[in-house]
Amino acid sequence: MMGWFVVYYRELILMKKKMGKLGYVFSSVMFPVIYLFAFSWGLGSRLEISGGYIPYLAKGILGITVMLNAFQQTSLSVSVGRMYFKTLQTLILSPIPLIQVAGGLVLAGATRGLLLGGVVYGIAWLIFAVPGLNGAALCGVILAAFFFAALGLVVGLWVAEPDDLSLVNNFLITPMIFFGGSFFPEQHFPVFVRELIAILPLSLVNSLLRLPVWEEAALLKAAGLLVFSCLMLWLGARKLALYSE
Repeated sequence: MMGWFVVYYRELILMKKKMGKLGYVFSSVMFPVIYLFAFSWGLGSRLEISGGYIPYLAKGILGITVMLNAFQQTSLSVSVGRMYFKTLQTLILSPIPLIQVAGGLVLAGATRGLLLGGVVYGIAWLIFAVPGLNGAALCGVILAAFFFAALGLVVGLWVAEPDDLSLVNNFLITPMIFFGGSFFPEQHFPVFVRELIAILPLSLVNSLLRLPVWEEAALLKAAGLLVFSCLMLWLGARKLALYSE
C-alpha cells in the first residue's frame, strides 16, 4: 500500500541532489521573479484592479511558478529516465502497482512546484507586502501542482525525444501563461476568447487563487481541476502499462 511512497522518496532524493547544486533553485524561479518585478514596477500604479494590481499579479505569478516547475520536473524526470538512464523500466518491473508508481512520480513533481511557488510568493510577500492565501487559494495552488505534475507524467511518457518538450511548452504552456489571466483580467479579452480560455486549467487555478472566500464557485472550479488531475493520473498509469523498452 506504501509503494507510492518508495517512488516518491526516490524522486525526492534525486530532486535534493539537483537543488543542492549552485544556481538550480535560482534558475528555477528566475523567470517568474523577473515578471513579478517587471510588471509590478511597470504597471503596478497604472492598472485599476480591485484589491490592487500587485496582489493580483503575485497570485498569477504563483500559479505560473507552480505550473512550470511541477510540469517540467515530472516531464523531464520521466522522459530522461525513460530514454537515457533506462530507470523507468526498473519502476515498471517492480512489484509496485502502476497507479502507485504514477502517483509517486506525480507527487514528487507537485512537491517541487509547491516548494518553488512558495519561494516566489514569499519574495512577493517580503518585497511588495502582498497578503497571505485564503482557503480557496491554497486549494487552487495544491490542485494546480497535482494537475500539472500529472500532465508532465503523460507528456514525459509520450514524447519521442526530450527536445519535443519544447513543442508542448510552445503550444500549450506558453499560451496558458499569457491568456490564462495571470497578468491581466480576462475581462480585457474579446468575448469569444474569454469563453475559450475559461476552461483552461491555469484559468481555473487563477480564479481560485483570487476568490475572496470559499463559495460555490470555488467548489465548482476545484472539482473541475480535481477531475482533470484524476484523468491525467489515469492516463499516466495507462501509458505506464503500455510502456515497453
